[in-house]
Amino acid sequence: MNVLKTLRPSNVILIATMPFIIYLFVSTNNYKRSIFAIVGIGENASTLFAGFLCLLVIFTAGFWLAYSLLKGTEPSKANKLGQNSAFIIYFALLALIATNTIDLSVFVDSVIANSVDPYTSDLIQKAVRPRQLTPEAQNLVLGIFSKAAFIYLIASLGILLFHYLRKSKQAFVSISRYTLPLLLLTNLLGAFYILFVAHAGFAAGLMVTLRAAFFAYFASMVLGLIWAGLQSLEKKKHTNLFYAVAALIFFGLCAVFALQPQQSYSLIGTLEGRVAIIKGTPQSITDQIRFGEYDGADHTSIDIRSVKDPSHALVTVEKNERVSAAFIPTEAVPTNANLHWQTSFLPDESKYPAITFGVLGFFTMLLVSCSFYRNEHPLAIAAEFFIDTVRGIPMLVIILYVGLPLSGALKSASDGMINLSNMTRGIVAISIGYSAYMAEIFRAGILAVPKGQIEAARSLGLSRWKVARFVVLPQALSIVIPPLGNEFIAMLKDTSLLSILSVRDVTQRMREFQASSFLPFTPFNSAAILYVVLTLGAASIIKSIERRYERKSH
Repeated sequence: MNVLKTLRPSNVILIATMPFIIYLFVSTNNYKRSIFAIVGIGENASTLFAGFLCLLVIFTAGFWLAYSLLKGTEPSKANKLGQNSAFIIYFALLALIATNTIDLSVFVDSVIANSVDPYTSDLIQKAVRPRQLTPEAQNLVLGIFSKAAFIYLIASLGILLFHYLRKSKQAFVSISRYTLPLLLLTNLLGAFYILFVAHAGFAAGLMVTLRAAFFAYFASMVLGLIWAGLQSLEKKKHTNLFYAVAALIFFGLCAVFALQPQQSYSLIGTLEGRVAIIKGTPQSITDQIRFGEYDGADHTSIDIRSVKDPSHALVTVEKNERVSAAFIPTEAVPTNANLHWQTSFLPDESKYPAITFGVLGFFTMLLVSCSFYRNEHPLAIAAEFFIDTVRGIPMLVIILYVGLPLSGALKSASDGMINLSNMTRGIVAISIGYSAYMAEIFRAGILAVPKGQIEAARSLGLSRWKVARFVVLPQALSIVIPPLGNEFIAMLKDTSLLSILSVRDVTQRMREFQASSFLPFTPFNSAAILYVVLTLGAASIIKSIERRYERKSH
């Protein structure tokens, strides 16, 4: 009964109805197929889950073992028991894997096969779903994995041996000082990779949803803390002067790029067919030609064709009957060409920096102007503007904006070097959107801390960072834990919006299954029940964290 008293009433109701839900999914084929498709349960799911769990236990036990040894204090009986248990589990599982007693080849093959490009990699069997390695690649991966596991086992034993010998041999003290942190970091990165990065074929859709929620949550917390910190900045004597000079520098750089030599282009030929336009021509100029809006045009729409350079454009006009005109640099125009229109414009490598520095200069000067009459730091005003603006934009619009035009512009500006995946784009978008709400939560928690404590800490000589770390944040966290939990639950549900970017989370898989099965209610009911289970489970975890933090604070 004491356990039931600690449970939330909603969870008691869910636990009571769980047998009926399980019976529904097990006994009804449509619901069984839908939940398998929505969660993303693939072939060999039980084997994949066993491999996932085994590696996660190894890395977690290794991390806990290294962490407990690094603490350097005499452990209690409970900690000593946990340390010994971690030691046994860690090395027993590692030894079994290194000797191939435990076969993790299916999970390792699945992870590797889903981490490489299926279109360019020779490791993948073509036109096979789910992705599978070729027999040669399987043998290669299995050999490398076995050797790596054996080396990892020997290295871990050596590191722990150095640690236990350092009390009797002074020479081992300096060695263990560096090797134990290395063991801790290695296991931490391994656990992080298995839990948050590696392909989870046993529940791919569910793991995508959970990973997107976790990454977006912690990223939005970091951004929220930054915005809240900027809002608390204090204006100093020369702050406005500094930012005014920065604005003038931005305007100067804008003028430098804007005054660069312009490119002259000419439209030649006849307008009976298509117009050949060189790749990289500004979109505004292209639209003027396409819709007939240039000087002397009759406002008739014209079809266009993209070409790579001026010589290709001229050859296309000569040999292709459907292309009768070209828009090329003036210096490349033949002497006997029929000229329709001539214009000049700033090239993109000068235009975009000029626009960027001009906007930065205008925005910085605007912040300085607001700072004069508000007597606040310009960055505090900028953070407040960001928060108010982002909170007024629907999350779906932010996801579409970041996921499509902004990511495309970033890819184009970096010449293809920065090409974010759809999953990353969605996480960035959700992080930006929720960071505004996180900032207000953190700001409310910070303002709730009595100012007398902050002044007392400063009078003791603590720096601003130490005051924030040791005085403000510990007290603010106890206040903001409930609203932070609410934000995580809201974020967990809003990951469903990532399906608009074709991220194969629970919602996207639900839509795919519904489209292929033509079932009207089953996929939606299954997804709704799954989201309810996830959110209620998250609410229970958050409530337990809140109760534990309250006990510690008292």
